[in-house]
Amino acid sequence: MRIKVKGEIITFQDTEGFHHDGILYEAKNSKKTIIHVHGSYGNFYQATFTRIMAKVYTENGYNFLSFNLRCRDGFGEGYKNENDFEYVGGALTDWSTCVADIESAVQFVTKFSDKIIIQGHSLGCDRAVEYLLRSNRHFDFILLAPCDSYKLQSKWINPLTVEQQIKQLQLGRREFEDFDWLPNGQYGVYSPNEEYILPITRKALLSIMSGSPFKLFNISNPIDYSIDQNCFIYIGGKDNLQTEKPNMMIDFFKKRIKTVESCLIANGDHMLKNCEEEVAMKIVNWLKNLKY
Repeated sequence: MRIKVKGEIITFQDTEGFHHDGILYEAKNSKKTIIHVHGSYGNFYQATFTRIMAKVYTENGYNFLSFNLRCRDGFGEGYKNENDFEYVGGALTDWSTCVADIESAVQFVTKFSDKIIIQGHSLGCDRAVEYLLRSNRHFDFILLAPCDSYKLQSKWINPLTVEQQIKQLQLGRREFEDFDWLPNGQYGVYSPNEEYILPITRKALLSIMSGSPFKLFNISNPIDYSIDQNCFIYIGGKDNLQTEKPNMMIDFFKKRIKTVESCLIANGDHMLKNCEEEVAMKIVNWLKNLKY
């Protein structure tokens, strides 16, 4: 698919010197920027909806940055300089690095922005919320297709429980565990219409299962937190990764977030297929109607 919108490939560094690549779409004379946080095994360029959103956002006065977190793709090389690299990726990197990654993007756009909005997709929603809670930044934010990761994993490993799986993984720790790849089937997604395995190392999976992703959006056993900002949430009626009725997920967030603008699209799926422009325009109208 070809979408006529111009962007600039950029690179910025975090506090550890790690290079983050991305693409910046600039709106004319704009100081308002939306930062996109990709999901599990994602990257800054693959999802079609990001390019469509970039076009809609820039046409309506918003810059748009989509960038690679260290958890991008499954496995790859990440550089601090030309000769100093480490292996990174969703199958290897510790979950908690997302906070520093997003902060580095914020620092980059702060140079030309006086208004910043954080946008997350899929597991990127968990990353966005984790960042807001841990950084104490007061940014409005967008959640696209947030999911209950705990329940998804529970369905995947049934009849084993998540708690039992965590204990098994902890017992199997090795001294040199960075490349302690788990057998296929330890992590994945199962629904009546979708099933796929996510390859992963023991260290990375434990960081997810014992960390925020299995707590922040856990519908059956929620933790207490509140965010004093405004939020836009998209949920698709045909999203195979949704484990609850859309209204239940929206109500969950309304109890924890200052204001929530919900967008429920009956024919929408997890990747916003065929409703990308509609959702983007709803987001633009939501942003323009916010009162400060």
